[in-house]
Amino acid sequence: MGNAREVALLALSACARQGAWSDGFLKRALRDSGMDSRDAALATRLCFGVLQNRILLDFYLSGLSRLPLRKLEERVLECLRLGAYQILFLDRVPDRAAVNESVNLARKYAKNPRSAGLVNGVLRGLVRQKESLPPPPDAAVQYSHPQWLADEFVRRLGREEAQALMAADNAQPPTMAQVNTGKASTAAAAERLRDEGVGVAPHPWLPDCLELSDTGSLERLESFRQGFFYIQDPAARLAVLAAGPEPGMKVLDACAAPGGKSFAAAIAMKNHGSILACDIHPHKQALIQAGAERLGLDCIQTQVLDGKCCKEEFLDKFDLVIADVPCSGLGIIRKKPDIRYKAPEPLENLPKVQAAILDNVARYVRPGSLDRHGCICPGGVLLYATCTLLERENEDVVRAFLDRHPNFTLEGFQVPGPFEGTDTGMLTCWPHRHNTDGFFFAKLRRLRAAYEIRPREGFGPFRLGMTEEEAEETCRRLGLPQAPQSFYLEYRDGRLSRIGLNADEDIRILYRGLELTRTHAEDVVAALSRESGLVCDCVDSELADTYDFPELGVELWRERVYHPKLLDRPEFQQLIAALPENLAYEQSHGWYFAQIWVQTDDFRTEFPLEPGRAPYDGGPWRSAPPRGPVTPEQMARVAPKYGLEPPAGPGGEERA
Repeated sequence: MGNAREVALLALSACARQGAWSDGFLKRALRDSGMDSRDAALATRLCFGVLQNRILLDFYLSGLSRLPLRKLEERVLECLRLGAYQILFLDRVPDRAAVNESVNLARKYAKNPRSAGLVNGVLRGLVRQKESLPPPPDAAVQYSHPQWLADEFVRRLGREEAQALMAADNAQPPTMAQVNTGKASTAAAAERLRDEGVGVAPHPWLPDCLELSDTGSLERLESFRQGFFYIQDPAARLAVLAAGPEPGMKVLDACAAPGGKSFAAAIAMKNHGSILACDIHPHKQALIQAGAERLGLDCIQTQVLDGKCCKEEFLDKFDLVIADVPCSGLGIIRKKPDIRYKAPEPLENLPKVQAAILDNVARYVRPGSLDRHGCICPGGVLLYATCTLLERENEDVVRAFLDRHPNFTLEGFQVPGPFEGTDTGMLTCWPHRHNTDGFFFAKLRRLRAAYEIRPREGFGPFRLGMTEEEAEETCRRLGLPQAPQSFYLEYRDGRLSRIGLNADEDIRILYRGLELTRTHAEDVVAALSRESGLVCDCVDSELADTYDFPELGVELWRERVYHPKLLDRPEFQQLIAALPENLAYEQSHGWYFAQIWVQTDDFRTEFPLEPGRAPYDGGPWRSAPPRGPVTPEQMARVAPKYGLEPPAGPGGEERA
């Protein structure tokens, strides 16, 4: 194979004709050509530069060619693009050289002998007019993004920020090294790299991450061969940190190739535990294993696995399951510039594939449980990740999954970096905001259980009217502990007549998809009132307010603020002193229901819990946050409806 321009031409031609990825073809072509590092860098710059600016180049070329570009031979068109890119973007390449080299390539590869003359004429015309070319009509042309993709970004971000994202897509991505702290400290790895002539700078917000420059071939570096680091974008490692791998865990990386997230998890686990790194393609198994061996991570094993097919022996076995699913890849355009030119129609089926994988591997996550002392052992984590920025492959897939799987919930996390909204459990990294790949991930926690109430029929695994023996057998069969750690079961004439359950951070209680203990009480009461013909009976007691819905046979209990037993607790007195308006406590407890009952009739016990126990004795439990700051007007409207008492000062007077 010839010089840098010829290699670039053949790579571009392979992309157009065979659907090859430019980076993969270039690696093979450069290896086979034997050219030096300078020519290899030029070939890469030319190939990527043309792909990054193809729509813009065609905009200018179409105004200079007497033939429509679509009628030109494919390689003739690539010769024109190569020449135009050098003329418009590479100041160090003389215009004459750019024209002559493109003409020579056309003469060598074009079928029509007159094509070389066309290339010569068009490019010479471009040289003459390059200082007076018309401006691009819009950002999609300026940054060479297909119109459908530019429209998606504008819809998501607005016009100005979408333009910043498209500009970032055409920038040179940095080379990021994640330090293998099991072999070297970050300082030691940086020093070794500098000794090898590599430029090194610490990452601005991610620990144990180094930005490299002037690396040449990584394989030639002794520090790389000794496993001091591996290459991974900060966003991908950030996702693993959010999932919270810890030493001793059992981890499944279901779509692992090329292995970066498995490596990140193993390092976070200090190489203690087990990681099964899987991929559907057998040849990638060897790639992952070689990387793990180079890094000295012997806790990683590999296996061929189809993420859509259930493996019975994996059910309920893993503390953490990572699902970095196949996606459109539109977050890594700056690394794979040709990915933007994918036809949008085939991408529309991807959410179905992603959902199928997610539904399957979710079964491999260990459920939550109670130990013999009644203490919660939280369930495992499912990490969903993609390298795309399309909502239909990201947030929409997660929301649909949660609708199908009420035993999972989003869980907030803390990560380093300039990120907001991590308490939602979902995060998108953006190239123009964070200088990372475009990357999405969601942290999903498997709950101990999700129970649906069935008015006048039952609650979770229990059926109203079943005998005490049948209820006890249900507890044994499902491994449920006895009350008060689990369900409260009350009987009349030997038949189950009332079923109750406390709110718990590891349990979801649902009615037709509505979370009864994590939704604001005002919304729950309104929803159930509509279901029961607007009939709701509210009863105040010393410790709580109860809301009866006779038509449904459902009773809801919520804690009252400032009741006597709370006022006697020293920690609550400290809370009052720290929060004069005490809204934080009210939002966390008083505005959410703490106990749900389903019953055969309207009878009630003296108090729904065992004598002497108040619901906060085992807490506090965590509830969903309120919908934005609470205003005085909202407080004044809600207080009388729910019997909320005004905050009082130390002496008992109401605060102004």
